[in-house]
Amino acid sequence: MKKSQFITLFIMLIVASVLICIGCFLQSPGSSSNSKPGETQKPVDIKTMKPYETVTPGEETPTPTGEETPTPDGTPTAEPTETPADPTPTPSQWPRIEFPVIKNVDFMNYGTTFDHFSTKWETGKDNQNRAVIYSRVKEIIKNIDYVFYTIGEDESWDHYMTFILHYDYGYTDKLLDLLKRYDIKAVFFVTKDYIKNYPDKVTRMKNEGHIIGNRGIIGDDNIKQLTAETFAEGLLAVEQEYQKLFGATERMYLFRTDYFNERLLKVAEAMGYTVVFRTYTYQSDASAYKDKSAEDLAIWFDARAGYNGTVSEFMADEKCYKALEIFISNSIDQGIKFKLVERRH
Repeated sequence: MKKSQFITLFIMLIVASVLICIGCFLQSPGSSSNSKPGETQKPVDIKTMKPYETVTPGEETPTPTGEETPTPDGTPTAEPTETPADPTPTPSQWPRIEFPVIKNVDFMNYGTTFDHFSTKWETGKDNQNRAVIYSRVKEIIKNIDYVFYTIGEDESWDHYMTFILHYDYGYTDKLLDLLKRYDIKAVFFVTKDYIKNYPDKVTRMKNEGHIIGNRGIIGDDNIKQLTAETFAEGLLAVEQEYQKLFGATERMYLFRTDYFNERLLKVAEAMGYTVVFRTYTYQSDASAYKDKSAEDLAIWFDARAGYNGTVSEFMADEKCYKALEIFISNSIDQGIKFKLVERRH
Protein backbone atom coordinates (compact mmCIF):
# COMPACT_ATOMS: atom_id res chain seq x y z
CA MET A 1 0.00 0.00 0.00
CA LYS A 2 1.26 3.38 -0.99
CA LYS A 3 1.97 5.93 1.65
CA SER A 4 -0.70 8.32 0.25
CA GLN A 5 -3.31 5.58 0.39
CA PHE A 6 -2.43 4.79 4.02
CA ILE A 7 -2.86 8.44 5.03
CA THR A 8 -6.23 8.65 3.24
CA LEU A 9 -7.46 5.51 5.05
CA PHE A 10 -6.32 6.85 8.41
CA ILE A 11 -8.19 10.14 7.85
CA MET A 12 -11.37 8.28 6.91
CA LEU A 13 -11.18 6.24 10.12
CA ILE A 14 -10.86 9.39 12.17
CA VAL A 15 -13.84 11.00 10.40
CA ALA A 16 -15.95 7.88 10.94
CA SER A 17 -15.09 7.84 14.66
CA VAL A 18 -16.12 11.48 15.03
CA LEU A 19 -19.47 10.84 13.28
CA ILE A 20 -20.16 7.87 15.54
CA CYS A 21 -19.50 10.01 18.65
CA ILE A 22 -21.80 12.77 17.41
CA GLY A 23 -24.55 10.26 16.80
CA CYS A 24 -24.25 8.87 20.34
CA PHE A 25 -24.43 12.37 21.79
CA LEU A 26 -27.61 13.18 19.86
CA GLN A 27 -29.29 10.11 21.36
CA SER A 28 -28.41 11.05 24.96
CA PRO A 29 -31.27 11.59 27.59
CA GLY A 30 -30.79 15.37 27.48
CA SER A 31 -31.50 15.54 23.75
CA SER A 32 -34.32 14.28 21.53
CA SER A 33 -34.35 13.80 17.78
CA ASN A 34 -38.15 14.11 17.94
CA SER A 35 -38.14 17.65 19.34
CA LYS A 36 -40.53 20.03 17.68
CA PRO A 37 -39.19 23.17 16.04
CA GLY A 38 -38.99 26.03 18.49
CA GLU A 39 -39.02 23.83 21.62
CA THR A 40 -36.56 24.62 24.40
CA GLN A 41 -35.06 21.65 26.19
CA LYS A 42 -34.27 21.85 29.88
CA PRO A 43 -31.12 20.07 31.07
CA VAL A 44 -31.07 16.58 32.56
CA ASP A 45 -31.74 16.18 36.27
CA ILE A 46 -28.36 14.95 37.50
CA LYS A 47 -29.92 13.06 40.46
CA THR A 48 -32.53 11.07 38.49
CA MET A 49 -30.95 11.23 35.00
CA LYS A 50 -34.43 12.07 33.67
CA PRO A 51 -35.25 15.06 31.48
CA TYR A 52 -37.08 18.00 33.02
CA GLU A 53 -40.48 18.96 31.61
CA THR A 54 -40.36 20.36 28.06
CA VAL A 55 -41.60 23.94 27.85
CA THR A 56 -42.59 25.47 24.54
CA PRO A 57 -41.82 29.19 24.30
CA GLY A 58 -44.99 31.25 24.62
CA GLU A 59 -46.79 28.64 26.76
CA GLU A 60 -47.31 29.21 30.51
CA THR A 61 -46.53 26.53 33.03
CA PRO A 62 -49.87 25.55 34.64
CA THR A 63 -50.33 26.46 38.31
CA PRO A 64 -50.72 23.37 40.57
CA THR A 65 -54.36 22.79 41.55
CA GLY A 66 -53.68 20.33 44.35
CA GLU A 67 -54.26 17.33 42.05
CA GLU A 68 -51.54 14.86 41.16
CA THR A 69 -49.67 15.81 37.97
CA PRO A 70 -47.80 13.15 35.99
CA THR A 71 -44.11 13.64 35.30
CA PRO A 72 -42.70 13.06 31.80
CA ASP A 73 -41.95 9.42 32.64
CA GLY A 74 -45.55 8.80 33.70
CA THR A 75 -45.13 8.67 37.50
CA PRO A 76 -47.44 10.99 39.49
CA THR A 77 -45.93 13.75 41.57
CA ALA A 78 -46.80 14.01 45.24
CA GLU A 79 -49.73 16.30 46.04
CA PRO A 80 -48.48 19.69 47.28
CA THR A 81 -48.80 20.03 51.03
CA GLU A 82 -48.98 23.23 53.03
CA THR A 83 -47.31 23.58 56.40
CA PRO A 84 -50.02 24.69 58.85
CA ALA A 85 -49.45 28.12 60.35
CA ASP A 86 -48.30 28.18 63.95
CA PRO A 87 -51.27 29.55 65.96
CA THR A 88 -48.96 30.87 68.68
CA PRO A 89 -48.34 34.60 68.23
CA THR A 90 -44.72 35.58 67.77
CA PRO A 91 -43.27 38.29 70.00
CA SER A 92 -43.43 40.72 67.08
CA GLN A 93 -47.22 40.34 67.11
CA TRP A 94 -47.56 41.26 70.80
CA PRO A 95 -49.58 43.04 71.76
CA ARG A 96 -52.06 44.10 69.10
CA ILE A 97 -53.77 46.08 71.84
CA GLU A 98 -51.85 49.30 72.19
CA PHE A 99 -50.19 49.57 75.58
CA PRO A 100 -48.52 52.91 76.28
CA VAL A 101 -44.75 53.13 76.19
CA ILE A 102 -43.51 53.55 79.75
CA LYS A 103 -40.43 55.69 80.35
CA ASN A 104 -38.84 56.29 83.73
CA VAL A 105 -38.61 60.02 83.12
CA ASP A 106 -42.40 60.29 82.79
CA PHE A 107 -42.97 59.02 86.34
CA MET A 108 -40.17 60.74 88.25
CA ASN A 109 -42.58 63.09 90.05
CA TYR A 110 -44.51 60.33 91.80
CA GLY A 111 -43.66 59.06 95.28
CA THR A 112 -41.26 56.17 95.83
CA THR A 113 -42.10 55.34 99.46
CA PHE A 114 -43.08 51.66 99.66
CA ASP A 115 -45.80 50.24 101.88
CA HIS A 116 -47.91 47.11 102.25
CA PHE A 117 -51.62 47.43 101.79
CA SER A 118 -53.25 47.10 105.19
CA THR A 119 -56.55 47.90 106.88
CA LYS A 120 -57.95 48.43 110.34
CA TRP A 121 -61.33 47.62 111.85
CA GLU A 122 -64.14 50.07 112.44
CA THR A 123 -67.74 49.69 113.47
CA GLY A 124 -69.96 50.58 110.58
CA LYS A 125 -73.63 50.43 109.71
CA ASP A 126 -75.80 48.44 112.14
CA ASN A 127 -72.74 47.96 114.40
CA GLN A 128 -71.17 45.86 111.69
CA ASN A 129 -67.40 45.60 111.51
CA ARG A 130 -65.69 46.78 108.37
CA ALA A 131 -62.16 47.27 107.09
CA VAL A 132 -60.80 50.79 106.67
CA ILE A 133 -57.57 51.74 104.93
CA TYR A 134 -54.82 53.20 107.11
CA SER A 135 -54.19 56.92 106.64
CA ARG A 136 -50.58 56.43 105.54
CA VAL A 137 -51.72 54.08 102.76
CA LYS A 138 -54.53 56.41 101.76
CA GLU A 139 -51.95 59.13 101.19
CA ILE A 140 -50.13 56.92 98.67
CA ILE A 141 -53.20 55.76 96.77
CA LYS A 142 -55.38 58.88 96.94
CA ASN A 143 -54.81 59.74 93.26
CA ILE A 144 -54.88 56.17 91.96
CA ASP A 145 -57.72 54.45 90.13
CA TYR A 146 -58.47 51.63 92.55
CA VAL A 147 -61.28 49.44 93.85
CA PHE A 148 -61.94 49.01 97.58
CA TYR A 149 -65.50 48.26 98.58
CA THR A 150 -66.97 49.36 101.89
CA ILE A 151 -70.44 49.29 103.40
CA GLY A 152 -72.93 51.05 101.16
CA GLU A 153 -76.18 52.80 101.88
CA ASP A 154 -78.44 50.08 100.49
CA GLU A 155 -79.67 47.04 102.38
CA SER A 156 -77.73 44.49 100.31
CA TRP A 157 -74.89 42.56 101.85
CA ASP A 158 -72.24 42.07 99.21
CA HIS A 159 -69.07 39.99 99.07
CA TYR A 160 -66.47 40.33 96.29
CA MET A 161 -64.43 37.14 96.10
CA THR A 162 -60.90 37.07 94.66
CA PHE A 163 -58.07 34.53 94.62
CA ILE A 164 -54.32 34.73 94.20
CA LEU A 165 -52.79 31.83 92.29
CA HIS A 166 -49.02 31.66 92.24
CA TYR A 167 -48.98 27.85 92.45
CA ASP A 168 -51.45 25.02 92.17
CA TYR A 169 -52.11 22.89 95.25
CA GLY A 170 -54.36 20.34 93.56
CA TYR A 171 -57.68 21.94 94.55
CA THR A 172 -58.24 24.50 91.81
CA ASP A 173 -60.64 22.31 89.81
CA LYS A 174 -62.61 21.44 92.94
CA LEU A 175 -62.75 25.13 93.82
CA LEU A 176 -64.08 25.94 90.35
CA ASP A 177 -66.67 23.19 90.76
CA LEU A 178 -67.74 24.77 94.08
CA LEU A 179 -68.10 28.25 92.56
CA LYS A 180 -70.03 26.82 89.63
CA ARG A 181 -72.41 25.02 91.98
CA TYR A 182 -73.39 28.32 93.61
CA ASP A 183 -73.06 30.41 90.44
CA ILE A 184 -70.38 32.61 91.99
CA LYS A 185 -68.01 34.59 89.76
CA ALA A 186 -64.62 35.60 91.11
CA VAL A 187 -61.37 37.27 90.09
CA PHE A 188 -58.27 35.08 89.82
CA PHE A 189 -55.02 37.03 90.00
CA VAL A 190 -52.30 34.98 88.31
CA THR A 191 -48.64 35.21 87.40
CA LYS A 192 -46.96 34.50 84.08
CA ASP A 193 -45.71 31.13 85.35
CA TYR A 194 -49.16 30.09 86.49
CA ILE A 195 -50.65 30.73 83.03
CA LYS A 196 -47.73 28.94 81.40
CA ASN A 197 -47.92 25.90 83.70
CA TYR A 198 -51.71 25.59 83.98
CA PRO A 199 -53.25 26.85 80.71
CA ASP A 200 -56.21 24.44 80.97
CA LYS A 201 -57.20 25.77 84.39
CA VAL A 202 -56.93 29.42 83.29
CA THR A 203 -58.97 28.65 80.17
CA ARG A 204 -61.66 27.03 82.30
CA MET A 205 -61.79 30.07 84.59
CA LYS A 206 -62.38 32.42 81.68
CA ASN A 207 -64.87 30.11 79.97
CA GLU A 208 -66.94 29.90 83.17
CA GLY A 209 -67.25 33.67 83.50
CA HIS A 210 -64.48 34.49 85.97
CA ILE A 211 -62.06 37.38 85.47
CA ILE A 212 -58.33 36.75 85.10
CA GLY A 213 -56.34 39.48 86.82
CA ASN A 214 -52.69 40.43 86.45
CA ARG A 215 -50.39 39.73 89.39
CA GLY A 216 -47.28 41.14 87.71
CA ILE A 217 -43.94 40.52 89.42
CA ILE A 218 -44.27 39.16 92.93
CA GLY A 219 -42.02 39.29 95.99
CA ASP A 220 -41.22 42.37 98.06
CA ASP A 221 -37.50 42.25 97.28
CA ASN A 222 -38.16 41.96 93.55
CA ILE A 223 -40.70 44.77 93.52
CA LYS A 224 -38.40 47.07 95.45
CA GLN A 225 -35.82 46.85 92.65
CA LEU A 226 -38.24 47.75 89.86
CA THR A 227 -38.15 50.96 87.87
CA ALA A 228 -41.22 52.25 86.06
CA GLU A 229 -39.99 50.57 82.87
CA THR A 230 -39.15 47.18 84.37
CA PHE A 231 -42.43 47.16 86.31
CA ALA A 232 -44.32 47.72 83.04
CA GLU A 233 -42.31 44.93 81.40
CA GLY A 234 -43.40 42.56 84.17
CA LEU A 235 -47.06 43.39 83.58
CA LEU A 236 -46.65 42.93 79.82
CA ALA A 237 -44.97 39.55 80.31
CA VAL A 238 -48.15 38.28 82.01
CA GLU A 239 -50.28 39.83 79.27
CA GLN A 240 -48.25 38.10 76.56
CA GLU A 241 -48.68 34.70 78.19
CA TYR A 242 -52.40 35.45 78.49
CA GLN A 243 -52.57 36.29 74.79
CA LYS A 244 -51.07 32.94 73.87
CA LEU A 245 -54.26 31.36 75.22
CA PHE A 246 -56.90 33.84 74.15
CA GLY A 247 -55.46 35.82 71.24
CA ALA A 248 -53.62 39.08 70.79
CA THR A 249 -56.83 41.12 70.97
CA GLU A 250 -57.45 40.02 74.58
CA ARG A 251 -56.00 41.68 77.65
CA MET A 252 -56.31 41.91 81.43
CA TYR A 253 -57.76 44.94 83.19
CA LEU A 254 -57.48 44.25 86.93
CA PHE A 255 -54.21 44.29 88.87
CA ARG A 256 -53.29 43.39 92.42
CA THR A 257 -50.10 43.96 94.33
CA ASP A 258 -49.28 43.81 98.04
CA TYR A 259 -46.13 45.94 98.19
CA PHE A 260 -46.11 49.17 96.22
CA ASN A 261 -45.42 52.85 95.97
CA GLU A 262 -47.24 55.65 94.19
CA ARG A 263 -44.95 55.49 91.15
CA LEU A 264 -45.64 51.83 90.38
CA LEU A 265 -49.37 52.24 90.90
CA LYS A 266 -49.35 55.20 88.51
CA VAL A 267 -47.66 53.00 85.90
CA ALA A 268 -50.37 50.36 86.33
CA GLU A 269 -53.03 53.03 85.98
CA ALA A 270 -51.37 54.45 82.85
CA MET A 271 -51.41 50.97 81.30
CA GLY A 272 -55.15 50.73 81.78
CA TYR A 273 -55.43 48.71 84.99
CA THR A 274 -57.78 49.20 87.90
CA VAL A 275 -55.92 48.28 91.09
CA VAL A 276 -57.97 45.97 93.31
CA PHE A 277 -57.22 46.13 97.04
CA ARG A 278 -58.54 43.47 99.42
CA THR A 279 -60.14 43.85 102.83
CA TYR A 280 -59.28 40.33 103.95
CA THR A 281 -56.53 37.88 103.00
CA TYR A 282 -56.56 34.20 103.93
CA GLN A 283 -52.78 34.07 103.60
CA SER A 284 -52.38 36.05 106.82
CA ASP A 285 -54.26 33.32 108.73
CA ALA A 286 -53.11 30.24 106.82
CA SER A 287 -50.30 29.32 109.21
CA ALA A 288 -52.42 29.82 112.35
CA TYR A 289 -55.17 27.53 111.02
CA LYS A 290 -52.90 24.92 109.48
CA ASP A 291 -53.65 22.36 112.21
CA LYS A 292 -57.21 23.45 112.95
CA SER A 293 -60.42 22.16 111.44
CA ALA A 294 -62.08 23.52 108.33
CA GLU A 295 -65.10 24.34 110.51
CA ASP A 296 -62.96 26.59 112.74
CA LEU A 297 -61.51 28.35 109.71
CA ALA A 298 -64.99 28.85 108.22
CA ILE A 299 -66.10 30.53 111.46
CA TRP A 300 -63.07 32.80 111.21
CA PHE A 301 -63.94 33.62 107.59
CA ASP A 302 -67.39 34.62 108.77
CA ALA A 303 -65.92 36.92 111.42
CA ARG A 304 -63.22 38.49 109.21
CA ALA A 305 -64.74 38.32 105.72
CA GLY A 306 -68.46 37.96 106.33
CA TYR A 307 -69.41 41.63 106.26
CA ASN A 308 -70.82 43.97 103.66
CA GLY A 309 -68.30 45.26 101.14
CA THR A 310 -65.69 42.53 101.70
CA VAL A 311 -63.07 42.08 99.01
CA SER A 312 -61.69 38.73 100.10
CA GLU A 313 -58.46 37.14 98.95
CA PHE A 314 -58.41 33.35 99.17
CA MET A 315 -56.15 30.58 97.88
CA ALA A 316 -56.83 27.20 96.32
CA ASP A 317 -55.18 24.94 98.88
CA GLU A 318 -56.92 22.10 100.69
CA LYS A 319 -57.68 23.86 103.98
CA CYS A 320 -59.02 27.01 102.33
CA TYR A 321 -61.18 25.01 99.91
CA LYS A 322 -62.79 22.91 102.66
CA ALA A 323 -63.49 26.01 104.76
CA LEU A 324 -65.00 27.80 101.76
CA GLU A 325 -67.42 24.91 101.24
CA ILE A 326 -68.87 25.70 104.66
CA PHE A 327 -68.47 29.49 104.52
CA ILE A 328 -70.16 29.98 101.12
CA SER A 329 -73.16 27.85 102.07
CA ASN A 330 -73.60 29.67 105.38
CA SER A 331 -73.14 33.10 103.74
CA ILE A 332 -75.86 32.43 101.18
CA ASP A 333 -78.17 31.29 103.97
CA GLN A 334 -77.52 34.65 105.66
CA GLY A 335 -78.44 36.58 102.52
CA ILE A 336 -74.94 37.54 101.40
CA LYS A 337 -74.67 38.16 97.66
CA PHE A 338 -71.42 37.26 95.92
CA LYS A 339 -70.60 39.82 93.25
CA LEU A 340 -67.87 40.28 90.68
CA VAL A 341 -65.39 43.15 91.03
CA GLU A 342 -65.96 45.67 88.27
CA ARG A 343 -63.40 47.65 86.36
CA ARG A 344 -63.60 51.34 87.16
CA HIS A 345 -62.92 52.68 83.64
